[in-house]
Amino acid sequence: MRLRNQAISVGVMHAATVLQPLLVLPYAGRVLGPHDFGVYAYAMTIEQFIVTVVGYGFHWTAQRAAASARSEPAVLSALLAEVSAAGCLLLVLVTVVGLAVAGPVLPITKSLYMCLLLGGVGAIAFPAWLFIGIERPWQATIPVVASRLIALVCFVTLVRSPAQLNLAVAIQSSVPFVCGVMCLPFLYWMGLSGFRSLTFGRIKHQLVDGWRGFQFTLAERVSMILPVPLVEHIAGYAAAGQFSVAEKFVTATRIGFRAVVDTLLPRVAYYAAHDPAKGISLIRRSFLTLVGGVMISVAMFFIAPPLIILFFGSQFSPAISIVRSMAILPLILNANTCLSTLYMLNYGHERAWALLAAAGLLCLISVSYMGSVYIGNPTMAVVLGMIAKEILILVVAATFFLRFSQGKAKSYSHHDMTSPLHRLRRLSVTQALPDQIQSDHHVV
Repeated sequence: MRLRNQAISVGVMHAATVLQPLLVLPYAGRVLGPHDFGVYAYAMTIEQFIVTVVGYGFHWTAQRAAASARSEPAVLSALLAEVSAAGCLLLVLVTVVGLAVAGPVLPITKSLYMCLLLGGVGAIAFPAWLFIGIERPWQATIPVVASRLIALVCFVTLVRSPAQLNLAVAIQSSVPFVCGVMCLPFLYWMGLSGFRSLTFGRIKHQLVDGWRGFQFTLAERVSMILPVPLVEHIAGYAAAGQFSVAEKFVTATRIGFRAVVDTLLPRVAYYAAHDPAKGISLIRRSFLTLVGGVMISVAMFFIAPPLIILFFGSQFSPAISIVRSMAILPLILNANTCLSTLYMLNYGHERAWALLAAAGLLCLISVSYMGSVYIGNPTMAVVLGMIAKEILILVVAATFFLRFSQGKAKSYSHHDMTSPLHRLRRLSVTQALPDQIQSDHHVV
């Protein structure tokens, strides 16, 4: 699939993922009321952590493996079976732990927590990583857009009062599960051979292989959620409200860079396994997207302030200085997309990639607290912490790229004779595939 078409498919998928919850929020606020809407928002945050645990690091590691074996249905079938089984084990874990702490620790009921588990089930049922990895993202985009539309209609027509809080949470949490049901026809060509040969040892291998991806995902999710509570803890609710308005603009840019990653990462992963020099060349060409990063940063500095006044009113004018201070972040995030995720993950620096994300989180916390003491402006201290985190990642990732990329282009393939993908290929040789499995050209 052409990168341009792939980018369009991924962009539409991420746009639907972002727009549908935003469209639901005003209606949910009106029908649920302030208290139950707060419970709803809190519950959906918990659901994100459930999805993070059940999804583990498979979006990165399994997607990379699928990209490298995109023309091998037997390998893909085994990979899907192992990842799905590993996700089931993690789902059991979050179910047991969650039901134990719901009420005494988490301020939600057990019945509400059971509704949130639909998101965990959906993380298993909907293998978006597979479709993106084999460069057929439209097979993920169609179910995502359709399920989001269904969820929007169901929410508006069925949720009418605070008494239906559980139903509201269940509708939103069930979106990935509905996607999974819709994408079953797209998975038919792989057959069930991978599930028939499944063993606990192979499931364990996937958990071990995905550990670094999970570390990275967890650190990144905490880094995105933490700044608002940090501002509230240091400076109070009013400051947190101003900061939250400004931070929404940075969140919007992250979605665009996620689309860039999902577009380029499968191709880079494939080249890293089969033609490393082409992968390095593609990463270098991805630097052209920095032009877009510059434009977004400039737009945040000049256009975001009047938008804040237009949509939120003059009482949120303090957010203008905050958003202007954050304007450098899109450009740095763009560079980190190319150097950290595309290069380090695929060219043998996976451990450093995961540790770098954790180090960035520690940098964010440390600079925020020290800045609140020394500069006397807690809100701007957290902004500096966010910028310091991204600069740390940029400096380290750029150092790795400049130091190692030339040698990697000549000699590196992350799928050596001991790699998980080589193991899957070796096992697939001994498996008799069903006659229904179509030839390789169906997955290229």
